[in-house]
Amino acid sequence: DFSRISDEDDTTFAKRLTREAGVASVPGSSFFSVPERGRSLVRFAFCKRLATLEEAGERLRAFTG
Repeated sequence: DFSRISDEDDTTFAKRLTREAGVASVPGSSFFSVPERGRSLVRFAFCKRLATLEEAGERLRAFTG
């Protein structure tokens, strides 16, 4: 839930996160039968090497500043 750091919709936020932080996510609305329920959510995949996940964490920390 990214609502504390942005009032963007999930798709806009996911695209900006990828563009500015280099961390890809999936908009939360794509997981709900009522898309509005996922408006402030994004989902990440964690099937990565530990070093990749650590780098993503650093990028997310910098992004949220």
